[in-house]
Amino acid sequence: MHYSKKRPLEDVLQEQTAIWSCPNENCKGWMRDNFTFSSTPICSQCQAKMVKGERMLAAVLNTSPIHSK
Repeated sequence: MHYSKKRPLEDVLQEQTAIWSCPNENCKGWMRDNFTFSSTPICSQCQAKMVKGERMLAAVLNTSPIHSK
């Protein structure tokens, strides 16, 4: 069977997602709000306190039993 490299990509559902981002202009660290372990996370790259924001991202569901958000 032959698979073409030019197959159409699936449409990925995008949604406005709550995130935490690093305020340091030299750092590009960020994480989804529903994957954090604390109420105010610290950037794992530069150790700065992160700030809350939003981004348009692919929809991802956190199914971890320890996550209660």
